Amino acid sequence: MIASAPGKVHLIGEHAVVYGEPAILAAVGLRTIVTAEKSDKVQYKDNRFGHNNLFSLDDVKVRTIDVLNLWEKCNEKKNFSPLFENIKANKYENYKCAVIGIALENLDIDSGVAVEIKSDVPAGAGIGSSSSQEAALTKAIAAEFNKNLSVDEVNNITFKMEQIIHGTPSGGDNSACCFGRAIWFQKGNPNIIKPLDIPKLENFVLVHIKQPEKNTGELVQIVRNLDESYRVPRVKEIGSMVPVMLDALKKKDMKTVRDIINKTQKNLAELGVSIRELDEVASAVREIGGAAKLCGAGGGGTMLCHHDNKEKLIDVISSLGYKPLEADLAVEGVRVEK
Repeated sequence: MIASAPGKVHLIGEHAVVYGEPAILAAVGLRTIVTAEKSDKVQYKDNRFGHNNLFSLDDVKVRTIDVLNLWEKCNEKKNFSPLFENIKANKYENYKCAVIGIALENLDIDSGVAVEIKSDVPAGAGIGSSSSQEAALTKAIAAEFNKNLSVDEVNNITFKMEQIIHGTPSGGDNSACCFGRAIWFQKGNPNIIKPLDIPKLENFVLVHIKQPEKNTGELVQIVRNLDESYRVPRVKEIGSMVPVMLDALKKKDMKTVRDIINKTQKNLAELGVSIRELDEVASAVREIGGAAKLCGAGGGGTMLCHHDNKEKLIDVISSLGYKPLEADLAVEGVRVEK
């Protein structure tokens, strides 16, 4: 069986969402496609990186338990660095075993499976490559074994996978990839996930700047390590702008939307997750009356840009040596393809 899921972009709310502030996310028209087939072993083939791993089912079970136990220990200490080092070892072999192990365990499947991954969603770009992959993988395995899952159930399993690679993710990325379209997300018990009815998102452009040197979990840890008296006001300011952004989107008040995007980028830079290249693009786009901010965890990756004159925006981005990435926003979420 084949399933796919989109990437995602935060219109607003990166990092602040981890601390319980709301966020608005939209699914991006770039998709990960996963093929799943019953097997006596576990095969993990990722065409993006040329990976083709073969594991026994017992090996997958043992590694999954080890990774989940390590997550628990790291969570107690609020330091996930040992987990990140563990899952990156041997070209992410422990991560590969754990995501499949989590899927099989939660789907009550005691069998091997072969998965093949293809994706248009660039890894490490801040547009949800891991969530997109994990949602599609969960949906494909479920379909192959005739497990009829709701979107909520796919989302819950995908979140468990996100925890092992990001530590304490908000749950926003996986929710956007699973539910699709545009959503209001707020971390809580339970999380608040509200589909949004907003006009078509026009004149937005994505631009990939560079591969981050740190992964999402490590960048989240950087913000967590900041002194609380410094971090909290900036996190709160981002959160306070979310309902204003939603109102502006509904009214198509794009000047207000741009103002909020630029203020968000300022706060994210002060939180230490921007870099020189991101700042330079943001500055150039602001100079022509547009808006730009980093997407996802930062440290590189992709920027979300907007200008009423899309061609002018594309020209500025191109003049800086970057290739604009045009993709539809608010597309369909996770789905079975065949």
